[in-house]
Amino acid sequence: ELQRARIIAESIRNADFVLDVHSCSADVASFALPSSSYLSEEVAELLPVRYVVESLAHMTLDGGTTLDCALLHDVPGVCVECGQHNHPDVTARAVSIISSFLALQLLDDDGSFAPLNQTEKPLVVRCDSAERVGLGFEWLNQYEEFSFVPENSPVFRDERGDVFSPEGGAYIIMPAASPVIGEEALFWAKAK
Repeated sequence: ELQRARIIAESIRNADFVLDVHSCSADVASFALPSSSYLSEEVAELLPVRYVVESLAHMTLDGGTTLDCALLHDVPGVCVECGQHNHPDVTARAVSIISSFLALQLLDDDGSFAPLNQTEKPLVVRCDSAERVGLGFEWLNQYEEFSFVPENSPVFRDERGDVFSPEGGAYIIMPAASPVIGEEALFWAKAK
């Protein structure tokens, strides 16, 4: 693992852009997590994904993701979750995302990117906080990825008591299927 990590880190240091493509445990539409740079966010919005979640890429507990490494070396990047591991379309989604990324063309006049074909714009949300799992954690409702929860709705309960959605309501990002004390229960995001 250490040798593999060194090889990946060296590749990231020498890259112009990092595209990190995954599948995940949740049955969810494809979504992009750009690193915190304008170019990363711009490219993420041009990929064939349903959602773009800004700011989440660097909110993990240990900060050991490929995008954290890319940010450390000032390399723009996007992580894309293509859907559930065993979903019949997950491979096709990954191929579509990679193909779309490779088809991006840099426009000389203003230095921005444009896709060859883009049919639907993704919903862009900005992640601003995380909720951690405490003792006695239990969900008060069932939530799917990107569920919008109205303001002041009870979401889960733990040692603190009931935890409510933030002012103005928010989208739930990555609700924990198997909550672990001290890890993220969910992330909150608001539409831009």
